[in-house]
Amino acid sequence: MSAPRPAAVLWDADGVLQTVPRGWEHTMRPVVEGHVDDVEAFLVEAFEAEAPSLRGEVPWSRQLTDLLERWGVPELHDRALEVWFTIIPVTGSRDLVRRVRLGGTGCHLASNQDRTRAEHMVTEVGYDELLDGCFFSCFLGIAKPEPAFFRAILDELALVPEQVLFVDDNPVNVAAAEGLGIRSLCWNDREDLDLLESWLRGQGALDDRGPAHVAPARTISGPWA
Repeated sequence: MSAPRPAAVLWDADGVLQTVPRGWEHTMRPVVEGHVDDVEAFLVEAFEAEAPSLRGEVPWSRQLTDLLERWGVPELHDRALEVWFTIIPVTGSRDLVRRVRLGGTGCHLASNQDRTRAEHMVTEVGYDELLDGCFFSCFLGIAKPEPAFFRAILDELALVPEQVLFVDDNPVNVAAAEGLGIRSLCWNDREDLDLLESWLRGQGALDDRGPAHVAPARTISGPWA
């Protein structure tokens, strides 16, 4: 017996629907390697400095300037921003988004981002056309893996956890969503796409039954809404 069709699928961005050039990481490592003595310590501090920006409390550009100055490498600022905005769409997972939507299930981004990168992603990376909506931590004021992040999205969509699926490459985020009752999958763009397709099909989001309802109205969390 087929699983009941979910009302919505929430998709992570980095590592799921978008990635970075081959050999890079979703961190600032490629920027600072060879320029700072302790790359791991720098990355820990960068992660901490980024957190307020992901909640929309302070621009990341300001945090980045202060961070690089503390480490004595202010000349890396432009390079860091270049890396930050270098985004490669993941064709396979995006095609699955389109197929899921054609079946009548809404698809929404659920991503931790600062304001500037979020706006860039919507207008320059095509999320305004690919998805039914985007939910960014910087506009929600809370970031994954906080349960409140997912509750805010559920409230906006007027759905209960059992009606929603979630795909993310971070097991901590997946565990947080599952703790609320959201059916979730930990998957990244370096894994076999068949794993993602099979899971979506098993959860009722991808099948040949045809649309069961009209996809929800576009809901984009941001100033472009």
